[in-house]
Amino acid sequence: MPQLCVAVTGTRAVPDTAPEAVRTTMADNLAPFCAPDTTWLLGGAAGVDTLALVWLAEQPERGRIIVAVPVTVSAQPAVAAEAIHAATKAGRLSEVVELNHPEGLGAAAYTARNRWLVDRAGLVVGFPLVPTDDGSGTWETLGYARAGGRPVVVAALSDAGYRPALQP
Repeated sequence: MPQLCVAVTGTRAVPDTAPEAVRTTMADNLAPFCAPDTTWLLGGAAGVDTLALVWLAEQPERGRIIVAVPVTVSAQPAVAAEAIHAATKAGRLSEVVELNHPEGLGAAAYTARNRWLVDRAGLVVGFPLVPTDDGSGTWETLGYARAGGRPVVVAALSDAGYRPALQP
């Protein structure tokens, strides 16, 4: 069986203590692809990226996990950097790629990171907040994947009943 390479993208609007509905949606949509010969490509940000890393690291038949960050791990949000370090220390992270975008953190760096993930993937699984294109980075990434002819799986978190808390 040929190796499957799966990129995961998703909203940052999910706390690290995500509701059970979010965790269930993630498990339902990632578990079918868990196998020893699967390579997972994650973006290393807070939200879905961190939740996916933690979930995948717990799976015995997960395959390889590669995290790519737009600049460096130390430039990532604390919760994301901590998850990356914990997975590395536990021997569950195969590789960390620091893209060191010349402009530092920002829209161009995030787009470059997302395209790096998609360009190496055979399948993209997206966890946007809403089921229709709202102009978010997640939807931009899914659009890039589709334009490149890659199959995508979309699992909108709002369809699972998740609603982020309103910010004051």
